[in-house]
Amino acid sequence: MTPRHAVLLLAALLLAALLFFWQLGGRDLWAPDEPYFAEGAREMVADSEWAVPHVNGEVTTDKPPLFFWLIALFSLPLGTVTEWTARLPSALAALGTVALTMRLGRRFYGPRTAALAGVVLASTYLFWEKARWSQTDALLCSLIWVALSAFEAHRAGDASGLRAGLLFWLAAALAVLTKGPVGLLLPLGIALVVLATDRRMLRWRSFAPLAGPLLFLAVVGVWIVLATVVGGGEYSVWAALREHFVERGLHGMHHRRPVWYFAEVLPPNLLPWTALLPGAVFLAWRRRAQADWFLLVAAFFVVLFFTLSSEKRELYALPAVPAFALLVAALIAAVCRWQEPALISHPPPDPRWVTLAQGLLGSQLALAGAVLPFAARSVEEVSPFAAGILASLLLATGVATLAAAARGRPLAATLTPAAGIALLYLFVVTAVHPAWESRKSARPLAEKLVDLTADSRGRGVPVLAYAIGNVPKALAFYTDGLYTLETDDPHTLARHLSRPEPVWAVVDANHLHPLPDALLHHLVVVHRTRLSRQPILLLTNRPHPEGQALLDQSPD
Repeated sequence: MTPRHAVLLLAALLLAALLFFWQLGGRDLWAPDEPYFAEGAREMVADSEWAVPHVNGEVTTDKPPLFFWLIALFSLPLGTVTEWTARLPSALAALGTVALTMRLGRRFYGPRTAALAGVVLASTYLFWEKARWSQTDALLCSLIWVALSAFEAHRAGDASGLRAGLLFWLAAALAVLTKGPVGLLLPLGIALVVLATDRRMLRWRSFAPLAGPLLFLAVVGVWIVLATVVGGGEYSVWAALREHFVERGLHGMHHRRPVWYFAEVLPPNLLPWTALLPGAVFLAWRRRAQADWFLLVAAFFVVLFFTLSSEKRELYALPAVPAFALLVAALIAAVCRWQEPALISHPPPDPRWVTLAQGLLGSQLALAGAVLPFAARSVEEVSPFAAGILASLLLATGVATLAAAARGRPLAATLTPAAGIALLYLFVVTAVHPAWESRKSARPLAEKLVDLTADSRGRGVPVLAYAIGNVPKALAFYTDGLYTLETDDPHTLARHLSRPEPVWAVVDANHLHPLPDALLHHLVVVHRTRLSRQPILLLTNRPHPEGQALLDQSPD
């Protein structure tokens, strides 16, 4: 590798770091997911309860502990969890995934293609967003690609079976501790399918067939035993497995979606590279070299796996994105006729494979830039100035991309939208996200809750949280440990608000209709807001100087 190639790889990595870390702690934690993980880590730091995650004062079985542990460890030097430390594991994991992707790209194709793959991956919307989100998926994706990189090194003969196999199984164990069995099933399924299509299944015998699974069982088993013992019967790994893996997969829980779901959500989430994907996949299928086949299996196994599940979210496809990025980079490199070993042995595609796709992208970006100032008028949180900057960036990027495509310059038609989208991302996190705090952050409601409910809580009366999803986790985080009593039962809410002494409840205004009319006439709204698209009310059952009768409130 020449010094010039090293500079290209370093520049791609620095671009990814800029996109992932710029203003990482610049906004509050937003429901539904971010406060959940931050609050679990805060309770670990505050209570020294590390074996079993607790959220809102209760044992939680929704997710295993590794992501909570990492947030808590990064927060220990500060003594508290912050927005920055809550997102740091995701950003570091995403940066590691970019480095792994470039490493694979260098081995498969060459250093220039590797650097381009890093740029493609870092600027893909879904990957960029999850790199900056306090959520398990960026870490899961990184660990899966650690495992797959170890497998591919063994498959190519670049690493011994024992060393690569142990790394594969260790990464899979940590992935299971991040998000459950999917952390093993995805890399194991991809590896076995690749070996089966290679007609080399016997090679699995040299891939630490005994030591690897034993290491996996040791790592996962130690935590299972610890959680069972320390949890004192409150935490059941097997019950969590049944509820959050088997039941979710077969019947769905919160995100039941149709079988064609990913065909709808992946195109916008893979922007700005969506238009290049059909050509990239077709080229890889046509060549079917060892690297191409591995990437095709890695990408489509993930999508097919979750397509067969009843429970689907767009972020479940995140582990497929590095493979898509490498395929796109390989297409561009082939069109540009880069003299890299894996590319020169195949006839190059016509440049129109790239220029037509990027011309389509450029027209879409230019159209979006023209329409945005008018569409933004209905969003009060986005100022005309911010909308104007966003529109200008989109319009300029679109026109420049169209011009490069019209001139038949595939590399320029690729790098131009990458640069424009990177600037767009940086502006969004600097100027747009802070403007959304009023509709996304639970901090103002939490501050009200602490002040207004102090007397009733001092008498031992809890604050009830009724039908408000994950908002109680955000309230617990931003009150530093004010735990609400969660319920979805209207009868429990009615009994609470019918108590003779003053009491408080945080409720979803859309779910109050089951309450008796006589009770509704006595309720007072002291604060109202919108969080996670829900109209949230802070209610009391007694007159209050800051309040207004519930039935006098205008409809939301």
